[in-house]
Amino acid sequence: MATNLEEPPASIALAPLPFSSRINSAIRLWIMKILVKIVINVVFLVKRSPPSKCPTYIKTYSVRPNIKNRVFIPSSYQTGGNPLPLYIDIHGGGFALCDPRVDDDYCSYMAQHHGICVVSIGYRRAPRYPFPTGPMDCAAIAQAVLNDPDLPCDKSRVAIGGFSAGGNLSLAASQFDGLRGRLKAVVGYYPVVDFTRSGKRRLKNRPATPGVKDPLEKSGAWMEWGYIPQGMERMDPVLSPIFAKREDLPPNICLLGCEYDMLREEAEDMAEQLAEKEPGGKKILKVGEGWETDNGNIRWEKILGQYHGFNQSPVHFDKPAEAARIQRAHEMQDAVAEWLYRKVYA
Repeated sequence: MATNLEEPPASIALAPLPFSSRINSAIRLWIMKILVKIVINVVFLVKRSPPSKCPTYIKTYSVRPNIKNRVFIPSSYQTGGNPLPLYIDIHGGGFALCDPRVDDDYCSYMAQHHGICVVSIGYRRAPRYPFPTGPMDCAAIAQAVLNDPDLPCDKSRVAIGGFSAGGNLSLAASQFDGLRGRLKAVVGYYPVVDFTRSGKRRLKNRPATPGVKDPLEKSGAWMEWGYIPQGMERMDPVLSPIFAKREDLPPNICLLGCEYDMLREEAEDMAEQLAEKEPGGKKILKVGEGWETDNGNIRWEKILGQYHGFNQSPVHFDKPAEAARIQRAHEMQDAVAEWLYRKVYA
């Protein structure tokens, strides 16, 4: 049952974790950060991506001069041509891991196959920089992108989006002054949107997959410890966008969740709540796979048979499975691009 956004439950601020649990989470998260950073650096050092998958250039903005942002301009674009639609991408990684490079495949695909100028932005990460640093960084850099005269973009056709934590940060940043009213859409791919929910509740409501654990089952708690300050109000709409006022979010919202993802339920609940605010009913996309409201403002899609982060998790030593994974990821992205062109970029 959808929760009424205008009458949320009582204030929620969880009690501090025991000291031993905090130490355990800190050690595990820092080890994970170090290992992930090493892996990403090695992968980008070794692999030779074709020019079509590389950013056109890398840029910093004075609002956050130490953060590098990656700009993807379609190779088909001719200087002086018609301005391009703009998509601001925010990478995931549990608010603590990764950097904009991990979204290169996605950003280059949207640029080269759909003619969109994509700017993949960075932010300072937990646990050194807990909430609200991430949303504030993303909002500041997104505003700088919108004010950038060098981008060949139509600033009236702008969407923001991201994967996992990046989806949360997209919904969070869009509520800030300076972005409200300027962003026409937000796209959240398997985002976390409700930090009032416990890991046990999320796992309990996830479809059973014998022999396969959710990738967030263990790491989710460590990342949550690193990102959310002790005593933080978990119903803060910037932290948990499911509690945001409708007027504080962009007019068009597309949310997607993976069938076997412990975060799917809360993303679907948010989509349902948003749909209740729209006139008319819903149009089914495919039975069991999603819908959008009659006016198209709200879109929900469930990616059947997939897990959290599937589009960024290569299947090694199994070429057919890897080909199927890439195809499904592209189908997901194509559907989002079609919606964006229909609702925002038209």
